[in-house]
Formats: sequence, structure tokens, C-alpha cells
Amino acid sequence: MPEDVGGEKVFPPTPRKKERAREEGNVARSQDLTSAVGLFAGLIALWFLAPFTLAHFSNIMTHYLGGRWFIPINSENLQMFFTEIAIYILLGALPYILIMMAGGLAIAFAQVGFLWTGKPLMPKLNRINPISGFQRYFSLRTYYELGKNIAKLSILLIVVYYALRNRWEEIVTLPNYSVFDILYLTGNLFVALWWRVALVMLVLGVADYGFQWWQREQDLRMTVKEMQEELKELEGDPAIKRRIRQMQKRIAYQRMLREVPKADVVITNPTKLAVAIRYDMKTMPAPIVLAKGARIIAEKIREIAIQHQVPILQKPELAQILYRTVNVGEPIPEKLFRAVAEVLAFIYQIDRRAEKIKEREEIMNTLLAKS
Repeated sequence: MPEDVGGEKVFPPTPRKKERAREEGNVARSQDLTSAVGLFAGLIALWFLAPFTLAHFSNIMTHYLGGRWFIPINSENLQMFFTEIAIYILLGALPYILIMMAGGLAIAFAQVGFLWTGKPLMPKLNRINPISGFQRYFSLRTYYELGKNIAKLSILLIVVYYALRNRWEEIVTLPNYSVFDILYLTGNLFVALWWRVALVMLVLGVADYGFQWWQREQDLRMTVKEMQEELKELEGDPAIKRRIRQMQKRIAYQRMLREVPKADVVITNPTKLAVAIRYDMKTMPAPIVLAKGARIIAEKIREIAIQHQVPILQKPELAQILYRTVNVGEPIPEKLFRAVAEVLAFIYQIDRRAEKIKEREEIMNTLLAKS
């Protein structure tokens, strides 16, 4: 059962909590249902194997009680006699035992699925806590188990009584019958009791499994605090996520500033906004925005531009439009081609950076060669 962390349990359990509870061995299962299916499996086995079983036990009784088998009575012979009898009985019952075990394992797998965990066997201090132990005696589960066992015993006694009430005379007179008649009557009574008990156990088992499933869902319900911690585990600590976002922004900011020296021009507002633009005719279908920023970032972009002799041009309206509509790394929209082209044409006339002059000469040579 989950630990009580305080507060009212108002939320149903999440799949993650159910999975953790399953790993701890906390699953919904009914031992009564497992026993009932095992009994029905044995009954089905009896339906098909009864002739072989009857012949097997008839041979045993004929051999040992038919008068043709005799040994001197002493402790050693009696021990051998009872050992042989036990082996023969076990061989006759073994198919039923195996089939009933298979039925029990099948229904256990249907209830729980494949689960291999040793955590329920690990010692826990709350199990030896006398206060917790005392409280368990007055829990809903304890009352349920007590009531279930009393009801089960009462119902089974009633079923046995009604199954045998008209056959007491046969039971009392069994010693007067032959060996084969005794086997037949005993087997008939046994089967009559068996299927009734199995049916009652099946009904009780289904009801018990339903209660166990409901009780587990109630035990695993979550308080507001548990739900918050669950969401924090699934989505991550908000403080950590905020820190990661800050680091990502810082990295993106530093990467953006490293691109400013490659720009052809920085268009400003003049002080509040700054947008760095680059155009390479060989590799770009249109000019792209290398960097942009407002206030402190705009000032940093201008400082880097001045440091690397990138031309700065004041175009307030164009700077505002570029800042609002174009993200870093994106090409400028077609409607701004003309305005940006005029800016670049002017900048190409005044930009005296050696690398830019060489770049433009290569572009012009390429255009001339194509023409």
C-alpha cells in the first residue's frame, strides 16, 4: 500500500504510479479465483481421465485387499507397504495436480501478467511498527478479509450439506458394498461436491477480484502534493527547465553575435533596434537576417559591427519591419527585396573591407562569365 503523505486523495492514480506499484508487487489478484479455476481444471481433467484413474485405483485395491497378497506383519514391512501405497496414490493423482496447477497459473497470469519481483519480500520497518500493525487490524481490508472468510466457510458448509443431505444412507452403508461399488459411490459423491464447491469458489473469486481491483485503485489514489511531484518527475523540475531555457537562449545569443562580423550591413532604428543582413549571391537566393535585437542586444550588435568595420545604416522603418517580421537565419520577404537591395547597393559603394571587396569581385566575375 502507498505511504500516506497527507492530504485528501482526490486524483485517480496515474499510469506511472500504477507501474511503480506493480514493480513493488502491489497488484490486484484474488487467491479465491485462482483456487476456483484450479478446481474447475481438475474437474475437467476428471471428466476425461476418470476411467484411467478408476482402473488404476481398482488395481491397487484388488492387489492389496483382494486376498492374494500377503506379507508378514512387522514394522519394516508396514513401512514398505505404506510407502508403496503412497507412491501409487501419488501417481494416480499426479495428472490432476499438474492440470490444476496449470489452470491456477493461467488465471494468475490473466490477473497479473508476467511479474517477477522480489521487492515484496524485502523487510520494511513499517511492517514491524506496532502502531501501524495495530491500525491494520481495524482497516477496511481486514474487515473485508474476515467477512469474506466467514461468508465463504458458511456458503461452502451449506453447499456441502445440501449436496449430501439425501445421500446419508448411502454413506453410512458404504461398508456393506463391494470394492468397486464403494469406488463408484465415493467417486460420485466426490464429483457432486467438487463441482458445487468449484462453482461457489468461482463466484466468490470473481467478486473478490473485483473488490481487490477497486481497493487497489483507492489505495493508489493521489493527493494534490503527490500529483504535483508526479508531474514534476514527468515534465522535469520547472526551475531546471527554466535554467535550461536560459542556457539555450544564451547559446543562441552568443552564436548570433558571432555572425555579426560576416554581415554586409547593420540597419538601425537608430538606437532601439539593430538588424544585421548578409547576402551572398552564390549561395543565397535572398538576403538573410544574421542577427537582430532591441535595446541592450542592439547596442551589442552595433559595438561588434563597429569593431569589425561593418557598415551601419539608419533606416528606422525598414529596421522595425525586419525586426518584427523576419527571424534570425530566415531570408527577407519578397516585399522587402527592393528596399534591402537599395541599401546593399549603397553599402557596396562605401564598404572598404578587403574581404568584402574580394567577395564582390568574385561575384561580378562569376556574373560576367555566365553572361
